[in-house]
Amino acid sequence: FSQGESAESAMAAKLGVGVGVVLAVASALRAPVSPPWRHEVGMSAAKTREELLSEILVKEHHHTLQCVEEARASVAREYAPRIAELEEAIEAAKRRVGVNGAVQAVASPSQELHYLEYGEVPSNVIGKKDPLEGRVRSVTRAIGADAPGEICHIVLETRGRLPYVEGQSVGVLPPGVDGKGRPHQQRLYSIASSRYGDDGAGMSVSLCVRRAVYVDPETGREDPAKKGVCSNFLCDAAPGTAVSLTGPVGKGMLLPEDDEADLIMVATGTGIAPFRGFVRRLFIERTPAAAAFRGRAWLFLGVPTTSSLLYPDLWTTAKENRPFRFDATFAISREQKTPDGRKMYVQDRIQEHADELFKRLENGAHIYFCGLKGMMPGIEDTIQRCCQERGLDFKSWLKALKQDKRWHVEVY
Repeated sequence: FSQGESAESAMAAKLGVGVGVVLAVASALRAPVSPPWRHEVGMSAAKTREELLSEILVKEHHHTLQCVEEARASVAREYAPRIAELEEAIEAAKRRVGVNGAVQAVASPSQELHYLEYGEVPSNVIGKKDPLEGRVRSVTRAIGADAPGEICHIVLETRGRLPYVEGQSVGVLPPGVDGKGRPHQQRLYSIASSRYGDDGAGMSVSLCVRRAVYVDPETGREDPAKKGVCSNFLCDAAPGTAVSLTGPVGKGMLLPEDDEADLIMVATGTGIAPFRGFVRRLFIERTPAAAAFRGRAWLFLGVPTTSSLLYPDLWTTAKENRPFRFDATFAISREQKTPDGRKMYVQDRIQEHADELFKRLENGAHIYFCGLKGMMPGIEDTIQRCCQERGLDFKSWLKALKQDKRWHVEVY
């Protein structure tokens, strides 16, 4: 040791601890106290001072480990009920996915939601020149495994920077370039969530997207070169994938300002998106709109098979929550038949309930249509026949509805 260096300082340097530790240990040796192993070590006079200090440090380390284990066990006992509660919630979430893999309705938020009640409808907050970089939170198959095609429920994180209301659309700019080397054009998708998002936090937007594929009529095989660029990008996206977003756009499919107005919602396939937002806002979430709503909402949804029904648990929950204000009628074309033996389409359900529907429209109801544009000719032909049966001129009747802004159409 260098001159002037005490024995305690030398020992501290050698063991890699502070001088204070060594002095404390030396003091303990002069008066052994509990824990009992200190007494045992102090009584061993045959050992050198260095060996005694080393043994004390080792035993103190073991004592610390024992305390940590006891603390860990105590924490586990204290939080066991909460852990069990969270595990039960996870299992419940799994059950909502269902045996067929289809995403189910999200439970109603327990808190009142009122912080996104806009005075004016947001419009084009985010433009194409400076899109918002969102992130994929989840991509879930929204129909059964044996249903034809593929439809996904997609939740995108927006960090609250893309305000919107029910009935609007959002733009998605898919990555890459087209055949001419130019960036892909944006695709518009009807928003499938309420303004508060599926979790009530107001930090996400949900879409209902069908994977677009092209099947060669001669070979019966899919042609990857002709598949939908944006829909395949979204359906294939993994959580965390960046997505360029724009919008929101659209004011033609908004809920009416009149809280007592009836709603008639007609959809095929992914056209269900805006109506999912409507129903969540009015019948699932605790919103000012839900508290004020005194009308009746009637959903007509057309799909090919039972396993193709989108969000079935949502409609069940809405009916349970407010049984006298919500109804849902389904047209399942490959499984149901009309009285004259034809496939059942959504326009056939309209004709079936025409008396009640026309009565509601006479009393100020709003009627909404969303889905593939090919659905409208059959629907309009059916409504025209219903008008004729009631002595109404279809063109005049339709013009009056449009002037009152009670006829809403969004097709693609």
